[in-house]
Amino acid sequence: MITSYQFVKFKEDSFVEFHRQLSEQNTVSCFDFEDSIIDFKQNDSNRYKSDYREKVIKLITKNKTKILKSWIGFRINEYGDNRYHDDIAALNKLDGMKFKVLFLANVTSPEILEKFLDENQNLNFDEVIPIIESNEAFGNLEDIIKFKHPKFKNVVFGHCDYNLSCDIFPFIHQDNPRYWFWVQKFEKLCRENKKGFVNSIYLNLNHSLHFKLMLKNTSRFFDNWGQITLNTQQSTDAFNFKDADLINVRELNLLDDLNITEYANKIVKLFEKYNPDGRGYTIMPDTKIFICPQEYLAAKRFISG
Repeated sequence: MITSYQFVKFKEDSFVEFHRQLSEQNTVSCFDFEDSIIDFKQNDSNRYKSDYREKVIKLITKNKTKILKSWIGFRINEYGDNRYHDDIAALNKLDGMKFKVLFLANVTSPEILEKFLDENQNLNFDEVIPIIESNEAFGNLEDIIKFKHPKFKNVVFGHCDYNLSCDIFPFIHQDNPRYWFWVQKFEKLCRENKKGFVNSIYLNLNHSLHFKLMLKNTSRFFDNWGQITLNTQQSTDAFNFKDADLINVRELNLLDDLNITEYANKIVKLFEKYNPDGRGYTIMPDTKIFICPQEYLAAKRFISG
């Protein structure tokens, strides 16, 4: 069984019904206070994040009696930074309303997880899921997963930030065998410590068969797991997935025979073309492939030498 955690768009008028439909597919509606809310162009992420937080909290408060609170989640910024404190202040405005999950960005040690839980006992959530998304965190993976607390049940891999942290370009995604070598490390430690695993986002929204192939590959390591999803089709595919399904499709080749410099220039050009406001992720309308902001930054870094 796969539990999906879908990063939802802000839909004020239709959110309640949309949220209920997701819950029927074992999908948690998650609001992203971190990566999706970045302003590259004006360099005004703080204001952008503040506006978004305010809208989300108002939406949830307004519909408090209508939503299924056990199917609501949030991704918040890294423990200790200013944006993290703003996230916590916003969540406190929910006045004790219970919700399902908090994804905590870039947890690099069990001490951070312990401090977070100790300091936020007033927040009424079922579990915190630390995001492993840096070289430092991966180095401390065993210690993090060994940490015990009733609200620590799962761990999630954030492969985009991890690529950026390791100065990898082009990024390693699920079409690369090395990605599954990373997942194998999670599998061993999660089994030993009775923790669940939540798989990283799959950026190719227009390739349902390839998404299912990615689920099939994940099922080699886990019987039950979580999956970050980016749209309702991915959540539906995850809900309907059966390990016995036969999936006859080849892995995508995103490089398309380009050399790395050409590929880097293509990433930068497309990101800026289809995201003129410079905010968060970019989706290419023809292929429905997401370009994550981390790979955009890595491409610019590669070009600059």
